[in-house]
Amino acid sequence: MGQSRRVHHCRLCQGPLSDIALSLGEQPISNRLPRTLADALNAPVYPLDVVVCTDCGLPQLAHDLDASDHFHDDYTYISGASATWVDHCGRYAQSLVNDFNLSGNDLVVEAGSNDGTLLKEFAALGVRVLGVEPSGNVAQLARDAGVTSITAFFNDETAGAVEQGHGRPRAFIGNNVLAHVPDTHGFLCAARDLIAEDGFLCFEFPHFTRVLTHRYFDTIYHEHYAYLGVAPLAHWAERNAMTVFDVKRQPTHGGSLRVFLKRNNGDATMPAHVRAVIDEELALAGAEPWRQLGDWLAEWRTRFRTMMAELADNGETVAGYAAASKATVISNYLGLTGEDVAFCSDASALKQGRFIPGAGIPILGPEALTERKPDAVIAYAWNIFDEIAKVVAARVQQPTKLIRPLPDIEVTDVAPTGKK
Repeated sequence: MGQSRRVHHCRLCQGPLSDIALSLGEQPISNRLPRTLADALNAPVYPLDVVVCTDCGLPQLAHDLDASDHFHDDYTYISGASATWVDHCGRYAQSLVNDFNLSGNDLVVEAGSNDGTLLKEFAALGVRVLGVEPSGNVAQLARDAGVTSITAFFNDETAGAVEQGHGRPRAFIGNNVLAHVPDTHGFLCAARDLIAEDGFLCFEFPHFTRVLTHRYFDTIYHEHYAYLGVAPLAHWAERNAMTVFDVKRQPTHGGSLRVFLKRNNGDATMPAHVRAVIDEELALAGAEPWRQLGDWLAEWRTRFRTMMAELADNGETVAGYAAASKATVISNYLGLTGEDVAFCSDASALKQGRFIPGAGIPILGPEALTERKPDAVIAYAWNIFDEIAKVVAARVQQPTKLIRPLPDIEVTDVAPTGKK
């Protein structure tokens, strides 16, 4: 494992950074799911703090870990594990094909392409595709599914290999990946220089404003080096011969943006709807909103722990569903362990049999909900709450409490349906 390093300049514009605006304490790497309880309880922890660039306004982590600490051949996140996400990718691909008239003559390159879930949708529409994925195990899943994929981090060198071997793409996509890049400026420059003359960049990411207004603090983890918005990207674009020409709001991850950039070619005109998003962000600029989030979280933690204690006092057992990064962040911030949460079900076979790091909560298949009969289930991946509610209802054999942790604690009763 690498060492955590304090960052002294903005990853996007090299500007100065604020003092720490929000601290979630020291936490383990969220997607490294240990195979033993001992390794889970003794997982290395690193500072998880947010600072804000005082020049471009980009919120970002105060410390760095190497990207190879997050993305490797034992990576456990699979895009295709969520039906909600698969549906989103289908609409995503259709939208870009329609809006930009993409065809078999065009190449779409996706950085951080994972198991190829999005690129499969483009391929089904007759568009040439290429994935660039640093985690070898999931890149192989993409190749097994027929999606041509390179196992590599995207950078200048990789961009050169892509151009030489496959040509210049009309569309370069980073779907929830731009935040995963420690050198944001270098990544964007490599992508800009790779696309065709009439090409464009398309990045989708959770909007930092939603983290603040809806308290989605579990979006903050070591894999996410930055918390993105339009204003910082527009600031970068103005200085690097590009322009933000479109923004589309998305419902994913509690509220995301799909942002499009192209070479300005002397025309840096920004549409009014793009400027409106930037104005919205200015109301939440700087470090103070993050400090206010920290104050709210301290109170939320007290309320959540009180609820868990009451469930325990009543002899009720609690499970979780979805061993996503959110499960690691929430569990460690709350101080939950296997004594509080008996197990966490997850549909991904790559995660089953492992443990949530730091918390030591065992990860089992969805059938555990039937076999172990929990009285309450925490929907860790609250962003797909409706999907989880259906899974829980299909698996449990008795009325069960379903706990949504964010944007605030909400408990609903789920009746069994028996429809698996």
